[in-house]
Amino acid sequence: MIDIVFLLIVFFMTVANMITAEKIEINMPVAIHSVVPEEFGGRNTITVTRDGNIFAGVKPVDLDGLEDILEGEIANDPSLKVYIRADRYTEHQFVNDVMESCAALGIPNVIFAAYHSDK
Repeated sequence: MIDIVFLLIVFFMTVANMITAEKIEINMPVAIHSVVPEEFGGRNTITVTRDGNIFAGVKPVDLDGLEDILEGEIANDPSLKVYIRADRYTEHQFVNDVMESCAALGIPNVIFAAYHSDK
């Protein structure tokens, strides 16, 4: 019985570590009027860091590489949805480049990450 409990603990610790390891650390912007979408799942995450580096999931890419990845995803799922996470101090031009890449590929469903604030 102790062995089974131990294996369950190891399993859950490993899964929890994998979930948190799949995100690039950024300083999220705060939005007073942010809304959590009802349907969030199934989105491709794109992260833009403060210095303009772009990550598709956790893989570093440039804009051309991002477009190649998104084109492949669109081939698998024509109703592709994107979730953009940008550091609060990122120049808007970097985020705009990602948005233009999504628009050029015909991806209309894009949402942005933000912390909700009551202030």
